[in-house]
Amino acid sequence: MLAEEYLSAKKERKALYVRERIEWEKHIQQLAEEGPEEFLRMYRVEYRSFMKLCTIISPKILVNYEMAWHRTGKEGITIEIMLHCLLRWLSTQ
Repeated sequence: MLAEEYLSAKKERKALYVRERIEWEKHIQQLAEEGPEEFLRMYRVEYRSFMKLCTIISPKILVNYEMAWHRTGKEGITIEIMLHCLLRWLSTQ
């Protein structure tokens, strides 16, 4: 009886809102077209250093691509996108 009451009172999970993700290669191409210093201006780090950092942190970050696909219908977030988000967030702090 308590279990039945608990289950009936349990709130429904909110619907998942899937945002559009940037396409990394397209993003890099656009920055390159804007000028050689645009990546540095946006991320406060050179592109080569950014990619080296991705290489360093990638073994420490695990992405469950199967779960990402089931949850969002999209591929998992890449290391580059994760680092992009982190650096953009840190640059505003």
